[in-house]
Amino acid sequence: MSISTKTSLILLIFITFTYTYSSPVYAQKVQKLDVTINEVVGDVEIMLPNTFKWVPAPAEGGSIFTEGVQVRTGPFSSISLVLADSSVVLVDSFTFMAVEKFFKSGNVVTTRLNLFVGSIVNTLNVGTPFENDYKVVTPSFTTSLRDNEVKKIVAGAMFKDTMIAGSRGDGNSEGGGNKKPGTDPFFGTSPSQENQKIRESSGVRPK
Repeated sequence: MSISTKTSLILLIFITFTYTYSSPVYAQKVQKLDVTINEVVGDVEIMLPNTFKWVPAPAEGGSIFTEGVQVRTGPFSSISLVLADSSVVLVDSFTFMAVEKFFKSGNVVTTRLNLFVGSIVNTLNVGTPFENDYKVVTPSFTTSLRDNEVKKIVAGAMFKDTMIAGSRGDGNSEGGGNKKPGTDPFFGTSPSQENQKIRESSGVRPK
């Protein structure tokens, strides 16, 4: 056997060994996280990952899904989603969105939400032990969220895509316009009892 042949054989064995033993280690670092329904109000449907059928969202909270789930809401309807220990997402009426990615790799939690039309309010949890790589994508722009940040994002149809940002608990907002006392800085009007309950649940984490 020539030297070049021996060298090629050694390289092949080394590459095979490296791929075989490193791939499982990498795979173990990527963990899909839970998307939990916290509360459903009105007419809400979901499409489960790898399916093509819309079904009514479970009326009772606690149902768990993973990345790939899609959500759409009807008039005067809403749903709140708890994204593990990362955030709470309130999906407002006439909204269509998808949780494209939601997983943990090492100490980083990656979240990608696609907002096709409608509005959502995203609240990041405080004091998480991991780093959040959190983005919301609309048809016209992409926005990121930082720890302790709250954002309302509106997309599509008759309205210009917009974003309002603030910090959790301080009631401040950027670009929120003339906020009146006693009104919701994200929805602009006094919230209904149902939506108020959902926003108050943003501090609740799944068991």
